[in-house]
Amino acid sequence: MENATESTVQRPLAHPSWGGRRRGAGRRPRDLDKWFAARGIKPATAAEILERADERAIWYRLLHSPDDSIVLRAVQYLTDRRDGRAAQQINVTSLGVTINSDDVAKARAIVRELVGSGPALLDGPPEIDPT
Repeated sequence: MENATESTVQRPLAHPSWGGRRRGAGRRPRDLDKWFAARGIKPATAAEILERADERAIWYRLLHSPDDSIVLRAVQYLTDRRDGRAAQQINVTSLGVTINSDDVAKARAIVRELVGSGPALLDGPPEIDPT
């Protein structure tokens, strides 16, 4: 059992870094630019990261990966960049929407009314003379 003189002697803490205010603790501010500036951190941009990387070596490694899904995704990405992405098809019938000729005629009448005397294209496709 401890006596009065032993209890007044302070023992060293097992973990002196526990407790108290720590750098980086607490909620992050909403404005990340201010948060980075307060710590002297400049966020890296994609251009800064890529200027240090050997892009050809990275693409070579991706295109020669043993995993076929990685090769496929890399080729798809490069093809999309070269040719542009394919137009997305929208299937109206899968939504359960049916449009008949009466609905089309009503829509054209509304457009004619809004536009005024409107162009002839609103009346339907032009007739093609086979001769």
